[in-house]
Amino acid sequence: MTAPAEGLGYAAHTRADAGSGAGWLPRRLPMRRLALALACTVSMALCLVVAAVLILNAGNAVREETESSFRIASDTVRQRMPPSFGGRDTMGDAIRLTEEIDGLRHVSAQILDSNGQPLQLRAHGHQRAEPAAPRWFSALITPEPLQELVPITHYPNVLGMLRVASDPTDEIAEVWEDFSIILPVLFLTGLAMVLLTLGLISVVSHRLRLVQEAMDRMRQGELSVRAPGARLTELAELAEGVNALASHLQAERAENDLLQTRLIGSSEAERSRIALDLHDEMGPELFALRAAVSHAQSMAAEVEAPMGPALADTLEAIARHAGAVQKSARTAINDLRPMLLGEATLTELLAELVAGFRDVSPQTRVVLDLDPDTDIASPGELAELSIYRFVRESVLNAMRHGRAGLVRISLETAPGTASGAGPEIVVRVTDNGGGPKPAPDQDRVMPSFGQIGMQDRARALGATYLPLWRENRLTHTELRMPLP
Repeated sequence: MTAPAEGLGYAAHTRADAGSGAGWLPRRLPMRRLALALACTVSMALCLVVAAVLILNAGNAVREETESSFRIASDTVRQRMPPSFGGRDTMGDAIRLTEEIDGLRHVSAQILDSNGQPLQLRAHGHQRAEPAAPRWFSALITPEPLQELVPITHYPNVLGMLRVASDPTDEIAEVWEDFSIILPVLFLTGLAMVLLTLGLISVVSHRLRLVQEAMDRMRQGELSVRAPGARLTELAELAEGVNALASHLQAERAENDLLQTRLIGSSEAERSRIALDLHDEMGPELFALRAAVSHAQSMAAEVEAPMGPALADTLEAIARHAGAVQKSARTAINDLRPMLLGEATLTELLAELVAGFRDVSPQTRVVLDLDPDTDIASPGELAELSIYRFVRESVLNAMRHGRAGLVRISLETAPGTASGAGPEIVVRVTDNGGGPKPAPDQDRVMPSFGQIGMQDRARALGATYLPLWRENRLTHTELRMPLP
């Protein structure tokens, strides 16, 4: 059974601060979504710009080609148009010239009658094929149409008109053939840019997530964890900075633990000295006081009324108050230093503590769950005293705050693990109370001073303290003390 990995409130403080104090900050955006949006926008803009430039250049090329072909065809017609006299077949020559001009690229030629109707089909006796390019593409690059009408005369009659016009269909078809290849390549280039951006962002996000996981574990107290390195300079510098901070915090914690251990040792030595002074100085005085009162009571029994009964009542009150003072002194001495510490085993020490709880709260049943045949090794006097204080503080919290009817104390020895952890004593306190309740103005349970003290003491001694958690309607807390 394990407790929640959350510490004594750091993560909750962080969430509370992020939700309240930082409300003025703009809404955060995921890096992956932002990078994807920017890559798609840039790729689309690049495709549109390149397509626009290609269409503009294609339009200029089509216009120049058609104008050049039209000028050549127009000059050819003027130079080779048959004369209107001389006995030649004027119309026949004009038809042959028309077919020759109509067979050229980028121009068309046709003979019209006096009413403007064509006298024959297009060149070579057939109509030209429909343009291969889409209409929208043709509309974008089709230049202004050019046309010229040359009269066909046979003196003195006008036989018809030879119409020469620009025809960019062939050129537009060639441009569209190139454009239909360039456009998919351009689209695939933009797609490759987006995929490359996503790949790079995935690598960076993965590395940042590893650093974040390391920082989360450091926040939970595992300062030996280190963020992994990276080939990217910026990520490597970030990991080095996090690791340097963790090393500094680890050194500071080691120094604090050393000071805490010394402080605990000094505190326990002072407690022991005070308890010894109370025992050696107050004990004899209280014993002498009670002996004197007892002697006075025996002498007052011989005094006759009316002074005898009154004196006996007064001496009885003095004896009763002297007994109360002696009991309070014993309680204070036991709080400062258990009487059995150093003279009895840890099991006997806890059994004596459990017996004392019956006087504190008779309605609460406290059970020491321990096999009598189990041999519990001694972790040392300071560690035994820490276990004793942990059990006493946990049971008193269950009685006072949890209103528990049953408190169970278990003690066992856990063997070493393959990860290198040595054997340890596991002490668990379980109760059926309601557990700790948060304050009315707070959304979580704040650790008490006793819990904070137990956590500091455990860390200084190399132990593991698991704060209160709820499971199966029971409240649990645990202390794992390493054995030397």
